[in-house]
Amino acid sequence: MLNEFFAFGVPTFLIVLYLGFSIFRKKSTVPYLGIVLFIISGFLSVFSFQVLQQAFTEIQATSEKVVEQTYGYPFFLLYIPLAVGLLLVFLNIYRGYRKLRNIRTHTK
Repeated sequence: MLNEFFAFGVPTFLIVLYLGFSIFRKKSTVPYLGIVLFIISGFLSVFSFQVLQQAFTEIQATSEKVVEQTYGYPFFLLYIPLAVGLLLVFLNIYRGYRKLRNIRTHTK
């Protein structure tokens, strides 16, 4: 699970997928694309957290230096996809809140 192609490839694919849906959302009027973006960002966050948990498990068995030498990248890089995923989750929650508030003000 800590293979660099898996640990960074899946988040990269999810970010590219998110960007694709985000561009499509801006150019179309399909109403449910916001929830699709929320699901993608949630999956990115959960996947990145799971990779971090696996890294912590392997560090407990050996050491951080051994894990970094085994996989060939610094451990702190695993925090970047998690941070991006959480940022996108909060951004989508804010967008949803703004949209609901806008709908409520226009229906009164």
